[in-house]
Amino acid sequence: MADIKVLWSNLHKGVRTFYLSFIRPKETFFSYKLLATLSKRAKELIDLDDVESKFLLKVLVSRYPSRKELAYALVPLSLNLIGKSVLKNPAYGVFSAVIEGFRNPRPLSFSLTVSKDSYVDYIRPLIITVNPGTSSSLMKKHASAVASRLWKAAVSELSPLNGRYFRLDPTNLTSPLAIIALTAKGRSVEEIKAVLNDGGEYREVKIPVRKPEWKLEDLPSSIIEDIKTSIVEPLKKGMSFATKGAFLTGPPGVGKSVMAEALADSLGLKVVELRPQTYRSMWYGATERTLNAIFKEIVKKRKHIALIIDDAEFLSSRKYTMHEAHISEISTILYHLQRPDRPFTILTANNPDLIDPAILRPGRIDVTVVMGYPDRRTRMKAILKNSQRYRVSFHDEGVINKMVDITKWFTLAEVDALLRLAASKGGGRISYDDLEWGRKKFNVNVSERISLQDYLRWWSRKTQGIVITYIPSESEI
Repeated sequence: MADIKVLWSNLHKGVRTFYLSFIRPKETFFSYKLLATLSKRAKELIDLDDVESKFLLKVLVSRYPSRKELAYALVPLSLNLIGKSVLKNPAYGVFSAVIEGFRNPRPLSFSLTVSKDSYVDYIRPLIITVNPGTSSSLMKKHASAVASRLWKAAVSELSPLNGRYFRLDPTNLTSPLAIIALTAKGRSVEEIKAVLNDGGEYREVKIPVRKPEWKLEDLPSSIIEDIKTSIVEPLKKGMSFATKGAFLTGPPGVGKSVMAEALADSLGLKVVELRPQTYRSMWYGATERTLNAIFKEIVKKRKHIALIIDDAEFLSSRKYTMHEAHISEISTILYHLQRPDRPFTILTANNPDLIDPAILRPGRIDVTVVMGYPDRRTRMKAILKNSQRYRVSFHDEGVINKMVDITKWFTLAEVDALLRLAASKGGGRISYDDLEWGRKKFNVNVSERISLQDYLRWWSRKTQGIVITYIPSESEI
């Protein structure tokens, strides 16, 4: 057992906490996050006079903290929330215990918080249990018995201080103030968390991990087979020559982000999006350190996630980049994109000429997919799927065909917007008039889009490496 520590805070000067830990405690962000969570229920924790009160609070954590982290959790809790409770109710002390399990608990740390200027008449126990392995009803039923056993053990340990700083009696224990059960969300990946602590700056970066919303069947029919053959099947079969990444390019709104999520879904992966605002810092060298920390965590989860770098124009060619920090940022990403242990990586960009060519070379990003404006069949598929998603109906089948006709040279995002606008006009049921009304709200420069489509054909022919194209002809559109 570690030595008994006497803790006090300038925040609550009239209160003292006696803290003892059965393992060496470790200060981490977890302790303060738990304090913030419990502060939201401060009303129940501050009223010590209500001895009938006994509530069970379940707290979901993304991962089980280590025993050292758990042992330290009582320090900020005692100095802040519990200290405030005792200061308002000086006749009461609060005995807190962090334990593993419940019916046969393993104590990790104890704390006793009492008023400095008066003897303790009553003790309210507060139990924090990790992975209790017991139902809520049984925890409530046996809470007093478990608290009594823990309190007797604490009295024995604190006996050298009894009578000098406080007067303890094993019989003056009242009903539990609260039982706080920490339960992990499970083994599924929910977020990527990178922590930087270089002595001068403490920074925690969290990137959500989510399930893809789109499937391979949502892509243009003419490209699905090529995607399966060149990307999906080799990866699913674990072939050593399988591609490590894909680059998706095309005009805004044609479905690049949809394809990125569909690729992840077809591989059974969740998606993590890396955005500059997540990791960039104004301090010299901090951006690179944050990137390295993020990729370190991403690599650990590589079997479960696909990394998506959406709107990747910020990874512009270094010959156009003047700022030293930006060059260093791109070089750091280049290094991680060539690591053999990286996850499957997908980049998307509207303007492919801005991307540093070194990023797109085989070995980093193996396959390039060039997407043009959707053809008739793809627009029809999008209209039918989105109408089901929004629970929109049509006056008759002719309205659907009319919508396909009038959305020539529309992007898929614009097709979706027209559907929603016409549905708003028709109250959820689209007629010919609703469709014509909605179409007049859109401006589409056809000649500009034809020119952009021709540019994509030219770019796809000149680019190096494996290229898959979906660029419909004008007749198909």
